[in-house]
Amino acid sequence: MSGSTKICSNEAILTNRDPSKDFSLESSPNFVLCAEMVEWNLQERGVLRVDNVRHYKKDEQWVPGTPNPENYKRLVDIEYYIDIFERKDGQWIPYVASDI
Repeated sequence: MSGSTKICSNEAILTNRDPSKDFSLESSPNFVLCAEMVEWNLQERGVLRVDNVRHYKKDEQWVPGTPNPENYKRLVDIEYYIDIFERKDGQWIPYVASDI
């Protein structure tokens, strides 16, 4: 989503190209922003997938292949794990972040 149609105009992209990078199109911050917005809208960038959801009571050992419990009693601490993948260049790779 853009606040202006002018942000991705030829004029805006060509105006702020970096002279130290031979005025290349890719050196324009507007070009980079607009390209990333298009990739995001077409789900080519910033798409996450969650796999292998597992949860169990804290301090219990989860056995692979066993189903997750359907419910828990109140005030029971649980551990919840998921595997997150990010789509990059058509491939699903592990998503790495420090704020999850």
